[in-house]
Amino acid sequence: MSGLRFPISELVRETRTLRHIARNFLDPVTIWVFGRFESELNAIWGAREAQTRLELPPVRTRPNNGAHEVGRRRGQRNVYAVISGIWDVVPLGPSRRQPKRELAFTGIASTRVELYDNTDENARLAMWRLEMGDGNAPGCYFHAQVLGDSGQPPFPSSVPIPRLPSHFVTPMSTIEYVLGEVFQDEWERETTRGTGDLLHWRSLQQRRLLCLFSWYRDAIRESVASPWMTLKAARPSDSMFI
Repeated sequence: MSGLRFPISELVRETRTLRHIARNFLDPVTIWVFGRFESELNAIWGAREAQTRLELPPVRTRPNNGAHEVGRRRGQRNVYAVISGIWDVVPLGPSRRQPKRELAFTGIASTRVELYDNTDENARLAMWRLEMGDGNAPGCYFHAQVLGDSGQPPFPSSVPIPRLPSHFVTPMSTIEYVLGEVFQDEWERETTRGTGDLLHWRSLQQRRLLCLFSWYRDAIRESVASPWMTLKAARPSDSMFI
C-alpha cells in the first residue's frame, strides 16, 4: 500500500472551513496556525513527487470554564486543549496544482492532543495521539495512542498499549473531535447552524465516516477468525477516501 490518499484541494478547503467555524472556540493568538497549515498544503500541492513532512504547530483552544460536561452541570476544572501534529506525505501525480492531485500519508501520521488546567499552565492533565498505522502496525490502522513522554507510569513510552480504535483520520477532523469534547453543548449548537461552511463540513465528514464505517463492516463480515483480530489486521485501500 502506497499510503492513504486524499485530494489535496479537499484538505485545503477542509482546513479553511474549520478555521472559519471554530474561530470562536480558539485562542485568537493561535488561529494563525490554520493559515500556516493551509500554506504548507498549497506548497506541497505544487511540489515535486517526493516525501516531505507536514506539520501542524500547536493550536490552542480558549479555556472552557467547565464546558466539558453537558447541560447545567459544569466541570470542576477550567481546561483548554493544545493540538499539534506531524505527517509524512507525498504529493501524487505529474501535474502540479491540478484539482485532482492527491496527497498520500506514507509514514508518521500523528495528531497530538494535550489538556491543561487553565489555572496552571504547567499542569498538564492528559495527553494522547490520534494516528494512522503502517503496514506493520500491530493495532488498528486508525487508532488512539495513549503514550507518555517518559519511561515512568502511567502509560510509559516503552509500552505502546493501549491502541484504541479511532474514527478520526485527518488533522482537522481530530481538532473537531477535541472541540466536541472540550466544549460539548457549545460545539453541538455551533455545528447545527445552516451556514455554507457548516454545510460543506458536515457533507465532507459524513462522506468520510460512511466510507470508514463501511470498511469496518466489510472487514468484520469477511473474518474467518476472531472479528476483533481481523479488524486489527485489516488495512484499507489507499483510495478509500478518493
